[in-house]
Amino acid sequence: RFDYNLLHLQARGTESVDWEERILRSAGRSSFVALSTAGSLSELRERVAAFEALDSVSDVESVLSLIPTDQETKAKILAEIAPIVAPVAVAPRDGVDLPRLLAAVRALRQRLDLAADEAPSGHDRDDVVALRDETAALARKLEQAAPAAAPSLATLQDQLRADFARTLGRLKRNLHPTPIGLADVPGELRRKLVGESGRFLLQIQPKVDIWDRNGAERFIRELRTVDADVAGTPVITFEAIRYMERAYKEGTLYAFLLVGLLTAVIVRRTRESVLATISLVLGTLCTVGLMFAFGLPFNLGNVFGFPLILGAGAEFGLNVVLRYGEARLHGGPRLPRSTFFAVLVNGLTTVAGFGSLMIAAHRGIFGLGLLLTLGMIATLAASLIVLPVLLRWTEPRTTAVVLVIEPPPPKRAAA
Repeated sequence: RFDYNLLHLQARGTESVDWEERILRSAGRSSFVALSTAGSLSELRERVAAFEALDSVSDVESVLSLIPTDQETKAKILAEIAPIVAPVAVAPRDGVDLPRLLAAVRALRQRLDLAADEAPSGHDRDDVVALRDETAALARKLEQAAPAAAPSLATLQDQLRADFARTLGRLKRNLHPTPIGLADVPGELRRKLVGESGRFLLQIQPKVDIWDRNGAERFIRELRTVDADVAGTPVITFEAIRYMERAYKEGTLYAFLLVGLLTAVIVRRTRESVLATISLVLGTLCTVGLMFAFGLPFNLGNVFGFPLILGAGAEFGLNVVLRYGEARLHGGPRLPRSTFFAVLVNGLTTVAGFGSLMIAAHRGIFGLGLLLTLGMIATLAASLIVLPVLLRWTEPRTTAVVLVIEPPPPKRAAA
């Protein structure tokens, strides 16, 4: 299987990865956004509506997010409220009258009692009952409060009065608003969302997990139904992974073909060339099996390891085949100890070099080192154990030629 999630390549405990995974768990989407542009406000509105209609999109941010919608309707509502709010004023500051305050709290509690009795069962009734109980508790505290509590209550009253006065003042000042347009957007936000050329930026939030291959493919495919030139980190990552996946497949194929061609040119014998290639294929298949046993998936960190394995594995097998050919022509053992240990030491030094990558905290580098180590061991074993056996099994048998000399036939006597 191929693991497309780039987060799995980073070192465990990386802060950025931890936060990205938290966002995925809590919001169900990535923090990275796709980008699109529009040339006018009308086109911007159309694209925002089109993107928001997609199932894989959770939200679309643009300069329109900073400009209120339905301003005329809202202005009419404020105009209707204005005559009601205009005469409202805040009373002058006054001391706290405990009996009057207690009477007001008791009256509020009675009204809440009626509301709780008439409210239908459900969350609304539960909220009313909770508010009634809190009001009743406040009434009991006021009944038990001593006159010395009046200054504290007066301070609280002044704070509430000041807050209400500020809120009421803001409401009155905004009862007759002027239309808000693009020019009213703060400069920093406008520079972020509107380019120097006048084009408008759209930031498209995904609803799916774009680190998952299926989620990313769905997100990009749907976005391109609205804008074929959509860009951003999700699109760049998706396309980069697609090209890298294709490149590693083609690279492995080209490496295998080149190794086979070089083996045929150097050995110049079909049988030995095929056997060397078979051992290489066997080592590669063993590597895939070892990856499964170690729980190591293919990912963008180790996909380039297979061409390296093919190259090194071909060297091991080629050395064995060449030494076998020399022994066949000039006599001697087919695989002498010197050749065996030379190939073995060569392979082990390569294993040690690639294995040193496994000390890295980066999981992508560690996975690459593990893959190369397993691949070197598998191809080395195939070259030193399996290949000599195959060479001996397929070695042509010599046929002994026996020369039989028969005596000449006896001469007949003359009649």
